[in-house]
Amino acid sequence: MALNLAHQIGTLAGTQIVAEVPTGAQPSTAPANVSGVRKVPLASLRCNAPAETVSPPMLTPPLTPRSAANRSGMTSPKLRGDLSAACQAYGTLAPVESTEEVAWKEGGKKEEKGGVPVYVMMPLDSVRYGNTVNRKKAMNASLQALKSAGVEGIMIDVWWGLVEREAPGAYNWGGYAELLEMAKKHGLKVQAVMSFHQCGGNVGDSCTIPLPKWVTEEMDKNPDLAYTDQWGRRNYEYVSLGCDTLPVLKGRTPVQCYADFMRAFRDNFKHLLGDTIVVNHVPSVAFFTFV
Repeated sequence: MALNLAHQIGTLAGTQIVAEVPTGAQPSTAPANVSGVRKVPLASLRCNAPAETVSPPMLTPPLTPRSAANRSGMTSPKLRGDLSAACQAYGTLAPVESTEEVAWKEGGKKEEKGGVPVYVMMPLDSVRYGNTVNRKKAMNASLQALKSAGVEGIMIDVWWGLVEREAPGAYNWGGYAELLEMAKKHGLKVQAVMSFHQCGGNVGDSCTIPLPKWVTEEMDKNPDLAYTDQWGRRNYEYVSLGCDTLPVLKGRTPVQCYADFMRAFRDNFKHLLGDTIVVNHVPSVAFFTFV
């Protein structure tokens, strides 16, 4: 029994679908017999529809108000008018000054400025044992040369193992105070990095500055305060994060020691904060290592 497409779909879906019929003809309501439907394997399906030549779609560039006016029928007159008005209004706007070209200071004074601020990373041993500036004359000449080259400032490591070396809470800022005053004298800004790890043993390390003595003594008493690998080897480069909240360093937690250290830095150099000592608030800052 021959079935039209409507009968076949209705049979497969389990519902009766009335086929479209020409005007004046009566639609067939005879139930379809499932057994009369010839099941054709999907692998043998063939399409004998004549191939039609389909031309690729014509690509057109985006329309501007001027080009749209020359193409009637593609955009409405109202839309063309709106675009033209918007284009004219945009052309009358004053150019916006870039924040990189103009920096506002106190009093409303305008300063022309361009380029990316450059901060030079100083040697790791800029401050040495004894809390003095390493090679003071060479350091002074180097800072003067950096300022002459247009450098914005320098970046220094403030080593925990130097400042709080002898005893808990005994801070010696002597070397860093001298270095910061030298930077201020030459008009250079300083980004101070609080370094609570050991210096030495890594690529590029030119000196060795261990953790404070009283910290390593506690780590000798309790080796679990140090990082340990799968073979049981201890690493004294840093206090393990696993004891950050445990009072294992002479009654203080490591986090408390770090906080006290940074608080002491702030209180000792508060007269330089915001002027000489700055934070990295610039999105793009270039860093170079000065040797």
